[in-house]
Amino acid sequence: MEFDDIKEHIKKKTYLFSEHADDERTKDKLTVSQIEEAILSGKVIEERLTDPRGESRLVAGKVAAKSLHVVIGIRDEKPVIVTVYIPDKKLWGRGIIRKR
Repeated sequence: MEFDDIKEHIKKKTYLFSEHADDERTKDKLTVSQIEEAILSGKVIEERLTDPRGESRLVAGKVAAKSLHVVIGIRDEKPVIVTVYIPDKKLWGRGIIRKR
């Protein structure tokens, strides 16, 4: 599934949200709307299209001046938000480049 297709599912609210993502969202005090905003305004910074567990993308976006990462997989031909987190500045430069 292309990222533009994923964004259409987000706009139409025809996507899935994992229990783990909901736990992380709650822990980081993020709303579902903020996560949707980060996806819609964000960009794909990593793709794993041939992963044995299924294709996934890491999306970097910003909400309320905070960087946000969202991992999106595909299940039953729908995007599923697998996890969401605020990237650690020690590990991610500007929230989009993984530091070595």
